[in-house]
Amino acid sequence: RECDEVGLLALKGHREVGGVRASLYNALPLAAVERLVEKMWDFERKALT
Repeated sequence: RECDEVGLLALKGHREVGGVRASLYNALPLAAVERLVEKMWDFERKALT
Protein backbone atom coordinates (compact mmCIF):
# COMPACT_ATOMS: atom_id res chain seq x y z
CA ARG A 1 0.00 0.00 0.00
CA GLU A 2 1.11 3.54 -0.71
CA CYS A 3 0.54 4.70 2.86
CA ASP A 4 2.67 1.91 4.32
CA GLU A 5 5.51 2.94 2.01
CA VAL A 6 5.67 6.41 3.57
CA GLY A 7 5.23 5.22 7.16
CA LEU A 8 1.50 5.87 7.56
CA LEU A 9 0.34 2.68 9.23
CA ALA A 10 -3.04 1.26 10.26
CA LEU A 11 -5.23 3.70 8.31
CA LYS A 12 -8.61 2.06 7.94
CA GLY A 13 -11.74 2.91 6.01
CA HIS A 14 -15.18 2.42 7.51
CA ARG A 15 -16.65 -0.75 6.01
CA GLU A 16 -20.15 0.72 5.62
CA VAL A 17 -19.64 4.37 4.73
CA GLY A 18 -16.04 4.57 3.50
CA GLY A 19 -13.87 7.45 4.60
CA VAL A 20 -10.70 7.13 6.63
CA ARG A 21 -9.88 7.03 10.32
CA ALA A 22 -6.55 8.26 11.61
CA SER A 23 -5.80 8.24 15.33
CA LEU A 24 -3.70 11.30 16.15
CA TYR A 25 -2.21 11.67 19.59
CA ASN A 26 -0.80 14.75 21.35
CA ALA A 27 2.76 13.41 21.23
CA LEU A 28 2.63 13.01 17.45
CA PRO A 29 5.17 15.28 15.72
CA LEU A 30 3.77 17.98 13.46
CA ALA A 31 5.79 16.53 10.56
CA ALA A 32 3.82 13.27 10.84
CA VAL A 33 0.50 15.11 10.61
CA GLU A 34 1.77 17.10 7.63
CA ARG A 35 2.83 13.86 5.92
CA LEU A 36 -0.66 12.42 6.49
CA VAL A 37 -2.35 15.52 5.07
CA GLU A 38 -0.05 15.51 2.02
CA LYS A 39 -0.83 11.84 1.36
CA MET A 40 -4.56 12.51 1.68
CA TRP A 41 -4.29 15.36 -0.85
CA ASP A 42 -2.40 13.03 -3.22
CA PHE A 43 -5.14 10.41 -2.85
CA GLU A 44 -7.84 13.00 -3.58
CA ARG A 45 -6.05 14.24 -6.70
CA LYS A 46 -5.68 10.68 -8.02
CA ALA A 47 -9.32 9.85 -7.25
CA LEU A 48 -10.61 12.91 -9.11
CA THR A 49 -8.62 12.28 -12.30
